[in-house]
Amino acid sequence: METENRLTVKAIPIVRMECPTCIPILEREVERLEGVEGARGNYMTKTLKVTYDPDQVQLQEIEAAIERIGYRIAYKKYPSLVSRIRGLLRPERPSRIEVLSDADFPGKVLHASKPVAVLFSTPTCPTCRVFKSVYEEASDRLSGRADLYEIDITSTETWRSFDILTVPTILVFRGGEVAERFTAVPRIEEVEEALRV
Repeated sequence: METENRLTVKAIPIVRMECPTCIPILEREVERLEGVEGARGNYMTKTLKVTYDPDQVQLQEIEAAIERIGYRIAYKKYPSLVSRIRGLLRPERPSRIEVLSDADFPGKVLHASKPVAVLFSTPTCPTCRVFKSVYEEASDRLSGRADLYEIDITSTETWRSFDILTVPTILVFRGGEVAERFTAVPRIEEVEEALRV
């Protein structure tokens, strides 16, 4: 850890940083904290270098922001392998969000009579998994006024037509056209506002 004037610089080793698109997601989430001057990720070393004012933000708050979006910090202890296996053996709650195939997409999205949001994600993306529960809650609140779907980009090709460069990405469609695009860690309130009729 280095100190510049009153600022502290800390390189935080990140676990589960599985692709380069994780970098902007991590940077954006940490930079939202008041007192953080900057966050720069390095995919090769799997670290996030954070410059912050310790009088305004504590390291624990920065760590919590990283963990909130599904990543883990290498120097912290997490539940053991046994407890994780137990968690896997519990029945998983079925998702309330319909996962679309390439064949479903035109009829359910492009020809829909009401606004539609599509979450482009992957099963291995930690941020996608964390964000999905928030997305499901939005689906419940907007039920009947808008449709929310998900597309797994590892098993479909539709995403290529919409320039999806990072996950999670949400596209809002109106009348078959993209009306809004939300990338990285979208604020669910913005997505809901874009779907209001």
